[in-house]
Amino acid sequence: MPDYSSYGEFDVVVAKQPCRRPATGWSRDVFRLQVHLVAANVAVRRGRRDGKGAVKVAFYGACRPMMEVFRCDDVAGREGDWWMYEVEAERLEEKVGMPAGSCKLSLPLWREGTINEEYDASKVASSSAAASGRRREAYATVIHSSDAYVCGAIALAQSIRRTGSARDLVLLHDKSIPEAKLQALAAAGWLLRQIKRIRNPRAQRYTYNEYNYSKFRLWQLTAYNKIVFIDADIVVLRNLDLLFSFPQISAAGNDGVIFNSGVMVLEPSLCTFKALMKRRKEIVSYNGGDQGFLNEIFVWWHRLPRRINFLKNFWSNKSAEIAMKNHLFGTDPPELYSIHYLGLKPWLCYRDYDCNWNIEDQRVYASDVAHRRWWRVHDEMDWKLQGFCGLSPERKEELERDRKNAAALAFGDGHWRINVTDWRRNA
Repeated sequence: MPDYSSYGEFDVVVAKQPCRRPATGWSRDVFRLQVHLVAANVAVRRGRRDGKGAVKVAFYGACRPMMEVFRCDDVAGREGDWWMYEVEAERLEEKVGMPAGSCKLSLPLWREGTINEEYDASKVASSSAAASGRRREAYATVIHSSDAYVCGAIALAQSIRRTGSARDLVLLHDKSIPEAKLQALAAAGWLLRQIKRIRNPRAQRYTYNEYNYSKFRLWQLTAYNKIVFIDADIVVLRNLDLLFSFPQISAAGNDGVIFNSGVMVLEPSLCTFKALMKRRKEIVSYNGGDQGFLNEIFVWWHRLPRRINFLKNFWSNKSAEIAMKNHLFGTDPPELYSIHYLGLKPWLCYRDYDCNWNIEDQRVYASDVAHRRWWRVHDEMDWKLQGFCGLSPERKEELERDRKNAAALAFGDGHWRINVTDWRRNA
């Protein structure tokens, strides 16, 4: 970074940005990021602010400036390869005040690897309360194509409320959800917004990914300045309101430089929504879904500790990993902020044990400890809401079939052992 003390004020910050498009990996060019971060820092520290608190930044180059740093809402004009921005300085300060990129945890709220216990949580709460007086903020989730996640969304809303959060809860749904279940979702605390679902043009017909680009509708919630999106297969164990202090996109890592989109901070914007829609046929998602797509749009993001969005999986199946994760799943008071239930969902299993044990390629997601944790959240809900989490006759038949298949295959020993006595008791 430049030595800012050696400069006076600038009326306009001008930057020539590199553009290697269409070369492979052009959007992840670190030099491209560095140019944007220098421009943003100079604008914040030495840019002259107008009467509205905006600073002026101009870019020259064949590529569009990075939306991760400079919002499309702030474009004041374009002429050929020139882009002129009038940027709200306060928003830009928020972005450059934390590391950009996927390697370091976002500071100052976090130190490397763990929650910064020395940071005064009351300061976060007070600053968050002050911010909420100026801007509207909400948690949100999305259900599309079927009602299979209704029970999960009910449990999610109840878990957020039990942490003491008073933020709005907004649920986007399409017309596939029956009226009785919509009423239950509203009773659980969700403000309901019906949407028209968005098809993933690269997905096969009738697959899970077919309409998962409906998540883009979150950027249309412009009544709110910030949204913390949470997938409906997550339960929240500790208050997450401090996430509203983070910029777009803030998320926990999934693998390497990829973020997991199960919990993420975003800033609604019709301009951003249109940009996502415009590129949906162009971008190839690495996993066929919204997570892969968004990782190609928001290449540089702010990393949250994985305890914010702790994935329920055991990739190595080593004793140390199993012991560590099951310890975290079961601690009371909770050490994790949320648990993300990958694999077969708890409400689609019997409560006695995790039915991921019964299917060979799902056993990496099996944890009886995490399973019991979800059912504790379930049991604390009103009994009327619990009624929307019952197993259908068809699902009971599937569970019984899976158990018999597992018994016939005699899956392994230790953590993989199937307890046939438990099966019969649960039948």
